[in-house]
Amino acid sequence: MYIIAIVALTAILIWFVRNVSLPHMYLKKVDQSTISNDRYCVIDVRDYVSAHNQPYPSAQNIPLSYLPRELKETFDCTKDIVLISDDVRGARIAAKMLRKKNNRPIYYFQS
Repeated sequence: MYIIAIVALTAILIWFVRNVSLPHMYLKKVDQSTISNDRYCVIDVRDYVSAHNQPYPSAQNIPLSYLPRELKETFDCTKDIVLISDDVRGARIAAKMLRKKNNRPIYYFQS
């Protein structure tokens, strides 16, 4: 009985660390005034309508649903990455995808 409880507690702890704690460690919030084109690749992961209504200058709009395909086909960035997203959840998902592609620091800006 104790073994089952220990295994269940360990599984819950692993899930928590993997899905809640780790994404926050490699995704840092950045202020809009510090974003410059020569230092960052700016990627807007909002949908096309939101990006069109509230555009961010010099940002490349790649909606979150299209991001895996773009990473395979055309995306190549040698600088640090700034994600523009409506919420932190979308930025975390995009950061996980980008982290697999290249091991660069990833920041986010919430619009």
